[in-house]
Amino acid sequence: MRTRLGTTALACAALLVAGCNGTSVTDDSAGGGEGQDGKGEITGKLQLTFWGGANRAAKTNAVADMFVKEHAGVTIDRQNADFGNYFNKLNIQASSKTLPCVMQLQGRQLNDYTKRKVLLPLDPMIESGAIKIDDIPKEVVDTGRGPDGKLYFLPYGAAYDAVGVNETLATQAGVGLPPDNYTWAQYTDWMTRASAKLPKGTFAAGSRGGLPNFFIAYQLANGKQLFTEDGKLGFTKESLVEYWTMWEKLRKAGTSMGADAQADEPEGAEQGFIAQGRLLTDSIPGNALTPASGTLATKGGGQKLTTLPMPSGPSGGGNAMFTSGFAIPTNCDNVPTAAAFIDFFTNDPEAGALFKSDNGAATNQKVLQAQLDDPELPELKKRELALYQQIVAKKPPTILYPPGYQATFESTFTRSYEEIAFGKKTVEQAAESFFTEANAGLGG
Repeated sequence: MRTRLGTTALACAALLVAGCNGTSVTDDSAGGGEGQDGKGEITGKLQLTFWGGANRAAKTNAVADMFVKEHAGVTIDRQNADFGNYFNKLNIQASSKTLPCVMQLQGRQLNDYTKRKVLLPLDPMIESGAIKIDDIPKEVVDTGRGPDGKLYFLPYGAAYDAVGVNETLATQAGVGLPPDNYTWAQYTDWMTRASAKLPKGTFAAGSRGGLPNFFIAYQLANGKQLFTEDGKLGFTKESLVEYWTMWEKLRKAGTSMGADAQADEPEGAEQGFIAQGRLLTDSIPGNALTPASGTLATKGGGQKLTTLPMPSGPSGGGNAMFTSGFAIPTNCDNVPTAAAFIDFFTNDPEAGALFKSDNGAATNQKVLQAQLDDPELPELKKRELALYQQIVAKKPPTILYPPGYQATFESTFTRSYEEIAFGKKTVEQAAESFFTEANAGLGG
């Protein structure tokens, strides 16, 4: 299976700071000359860029401060933005080859940058010992590899999508939780049985046929290919029709929420309908359990959320890893210090204790276990990290997202299902147009 499950804004003149790795490189060769294996003096200026809100920024900056304290002569210029604006800016920097020396990436966007040949492979740095991966599961490391098999970013945090369940509603409806290793058929049957017994205004599920990550989980569990070698769609129209038909049966039966109501859902799982007590179940990021539970607590009634792995199928579990980590661009003029920072952020126990798995579970197994062993770790966070351990122990497949995945696949998939749910197209018509549009924009 060819799996390893994949924007334009402000200019970036401020990055052209002397000695701060913002210098332009006019060819595709690695900048910096010596030290491409990461070996060399750890000193000088670095520029670090990452996404996230104020809380994550504070933790990232605390780790950066710790690194600077341990390496006299190093200074770090930090820049961060919200997720969307971050990649807008990064794309401009990639075009002008002024990318910061330590840049955050996800697997879903990785090959938008390997295609442009703006990233250094980290393999020589691993071979030299400048970056260590001994305590990171292979399946997690491999999410940082490009189509050529080389490692282009080191994952420090592994996220996953989970099935969120309102345990209180499940108990009230008399259905309890789905059984261990439940299948998609068992999941939809469980929703159907609960639907008639839920409180008025509450649905078993949202209108989720257009959620790309749910579909990816369905394909993985059923052993279906996602993308071809050249980055086009690897599954059949028939499998997509089958999937959308499953969701349409739930919607038409009133088991899932209608399309009009779904359109009013607030952004983010922490404020979504399951966090408001309006849904029995929904797909949520694993690390959304704590904030979503906090929102639900404000609604009164003592309702409780939990998370489960994605449904299983003939090929096993449907979960895939969504990793975040750091890469080094070809224009970097301080590779040894960049490599040392990436290694420190990912593998240092004290750094891990400061960051607290804020952007997915710590990928270093020793760092993760130390957090799980902490008696002060909140129970909801422990559930998040323990479920990650459970998922990664099953060696989930790695998905190679083609260039254009997020901009093309995700938006087109969601819009195509909405056309079905709002009665503008049949399932078959929507599948046909989705294939045409997605294949035109993927790969390349």
